[in-house]
Amino acid sequence: MILYAAGLIYALVFWMVGWKRPAIPLMLIFALAPFQNDIGQFTTPQNPDDPLAAGGGGGGGGNLPHFSIAEINLMLTAVLFFMRKRPLLFGPLLIPTLLYFGVCTASSLLSWRATTMMSMIQMVLYLIVAVAVFTSFGRDERDYQLAFYGLIFVGVVLAVAVLITRSGYVMGLHKNGVGSSLSCAVIVCTELWFAAATRRRRRVLSWVLAILVAGLFFTLSRGGWVSAALGIALILAMRRQFQLLVKVAFAFVPLIAVCWYLLPQQSRDYTTGLSSDNWNIRMRYNSIEIAKENFEASPYLGVGVGLRKEYDATNLFWLTLAETGVLGMLAFFGLQAAFLRMVWKTQERLSRVEPLFSPVAIGGALVLGGLVHGMVDHYWSRGAISIAWAGAGMSTYGYLVVRHRAALARAALAEQTFVERPETA
Repeated sequence: MILYAAGLIYALVFWMVGWKRPAIPLMLIFALAPFQNDIGQFTTPQNPDDPLAAGGGGGGGGNLPHFSIAEINLMLTAVLFFMRKRPLLFGPLLIPTLLYFGVCTASSLLSWRATTMMSMIQMVLYLIVAVAVFTSFGRDERDYQLAFYGLIFVGVVLAVAVLITRSGYVMGLHKNGVGSSLSCAVIVCTELWFAAATRRRRRVLSWVLAILVAGLFFTLSRGGWVSAALGIALILAMRRQFQLLVKVAFAFVPLIAVCWYLLPQQSRDYTTGLSSDNWNIRMRYNSIEIAKENFEASPYLGVGVGLRKEYDATNLFWLTLAETGVLGMLAFFGLQAAFLRMVWKTQERLSRVEPLFSPVAIGGALVLGGLVHGMVDHYWSRGAISIAWAGAGMSTYGYLVVRHRAALARAALAEQTFVERPETA
């Protein structure tokens, strides 16, 4: 009873604050996403040997809801969105998303599982609610800044905890969950470093980025390393800052070297061990084999959404094939391709010094990084996926602003042409 009363008070305070300051709910979703624990389970350490501990398998908690604090905040913000009667904005992701959910629904109706409902609810939260809220709820791109710095702050806290303990298992979180969240913080901090307007701010962000990179390194999350690297590569491609990349890389070589020297020999062996003799690599091969067997059982529509919670699903490509077949795979990766195409087209029409550029670039880098991370680790496991699709909403907002500007420019040109035409006649 006390828990429900506390929850009601939290919701009321959340709505009152969010009504006046939309940036606060967005920050609470974005910045608290790294805490992947089920609500009420923050004080229960996860088993380091449990492959589903990062959120992929759901969680206990008795009669408590199986949602993280960020997911609760997201649902509260969705309610506040309708209370404030904000216009619901849609971008080019709407149709690909609906197509993917159509395939998921058809597949699940044919093969309903005990875990289907929770999986579908979480997918709706990530792919629809998070995108819609971060596209439509804010007043303009300035409302995203607090979310960026909030995530960086939480990332620094996690990174310091990792560096002190020299372990990725901190605050009851799994190392791969911490690694994926820190990779998101590294991506966000990198873009803000590029966008820094003063030397002082860039200097501060340089030190923050060093802490985040060191913390990410010590999680030993190779998926986190790769996702951060490719996310940063996309930002550099959009900013066309390849020479600066070389300079930054040389600057970070000593940091990485020191971190490597401080690693215990067992951790070094774990990091460099990529053969199937290592248990973690062998588990990933087993994951692929399980997904292949299910895919072969139903190659067109798969065996239904929810399979991800019944085994250690560490390969997004094969998981998607297993759950929704070839049709689902084409729909899901078509959605990803449509999003990245939208980001690329949008950033081409923005100045690199414009404040709107950063949300567009960060959203694209987060989604790409999460996609790559999902090929070697859990994708549907809260944390990074909440951050990534919230970022997708930011990018969609940028796209809509650019499209609106183009429409105004065309209207102004047409009006000018209409006025001038009688004079030229």
